[in-house]
Amino acid sequence: MTLWRLTVAASAATGVWLAAQQYDVWWTALSQLANLAVAASYVGLAVREPRSPWLRGGLTSVMLLVALAYLPMANGNLLEPWSLLEHVVTPGLVLADFLLVGANQGGLRWWHPLTWLVAPAAYLVWYVAADLAVYDALDPAASGVFLARLSLLLTLLLAAGFALCLAGRRRVLRLPA
Repeated sequence: MTLWRLTVAASAATGVWLAAQQYDVWWTALSQLANLAVAASYVGLAVREPRSPWLRGGLTSVMLLVALAYLPMANGNLLEPWSLLEHVVTPGLVLADFLLVGANQGGLRWWHPLTWLVAPAAYLVWYVAADLAVYDALDPAASGVFLARLSLLLTLLLAAGFALCLAGRRRVLRLPA
């Protein structure tokens, strides 16, 4: 399992490194920050998996948001290696880790998806307060559209979180350690 977790970390770190080569302000995008969190967390998970599945569930839910919101938000394409790693490969690996590799998903609680909203909400506060303007589709100046899109993203994030809880509790397939 150690090699697997280090592979997930390497995928995330490579995506961030390649994005940093492409963009001066790579650290202002949720995609890069989420991948950076995955890289750091999965190095730690390679050493020791905590009893609670909360961290892996939270990382998986935010990576699902990164993957599912990227193309509809019209912020790019998947032709660049960094984009493919950050928006498809790493989210897929994190989801596979959650569904197939980890052993403690049954410990998820119904309220965990609500707590997984904290990090994206903190990012949103920073995004608006610092006027980051990273995403054309999320322009706070267009308040009606902005609020509608935020509602959609919130719904997507909560649906992903609750689906992960349900899948974790009902999981029947598990790869050997």
